Amino acid sequence: MLKLIRCVFQLTAVALASVAFADAAFACACCTNPGQRYVEVVQLDSGRRDEIESLRFAKSAELYVGEAGVEIVQGIATPSERYDVDVKWENGHAKFALRDEAGHEGTLTLAVPDKITIFEVDPRDSPGQGTEPTLYKEWKLTGRVTGAGVFNTGSEGKPLLTLILQGRGNSCTSAADFTHWTLVMQGTKGYYTLFGALAKP
Repeated sequence: MLKLIRCVFQLTAVALASVAFADAAFACACCTNPGQRYVEVVQLDSGRRDEIESLRFAKSAELYVGEAGVEIVQGIATPSERYDVDVKWENGHAKFALRDEAGHEGTLTLAVPDKITIFEVDPRDSPGQGTEPTLYKEWKLTGRVTGAGVFNTGSEGKPLLTLILQGRGNSCTSAADFTHWTLVMQGTKGYYTLFGALAKP
């Protein structure tokens, strides 16, 4: 009987130790380290796709104009510094519907690619804040684009559109990490950047 009790005690101890080890291993998978850097092009799997499609975009967007103003922007019939924006994910596409204050409107439809670029690094901007830095993150999706309305001309010539999701967090990335977005058009007749914030869940 004593041997049986000892055996049960030992098995229980082993089981508890295994659970503790598993919890520690899971926690460590999310840990970050000073100088950490991960930059890769990987398959856009269903997990990352679900996280991206769960994002909600704030209702306003801006056009990057720098010091030169909207006059030099190419690829938008009536460029404006500010837009209302609505984003929908449909049948493997991300559709950005934009409308300026004067009522000029159009859409940019990104064909979601099979690959995603992951950029997650320790920015090293908070020295002395412990051993687990908060990573700066960018997820990039680059694909063919179809433009309509005021964005029609800029989509000629097979340009590429890149959606960049920006945020911060640990090594386990989820939609909650991302706070801002940037949209970059690159083509022979259109070259411009739109940007905005992501709505809080």
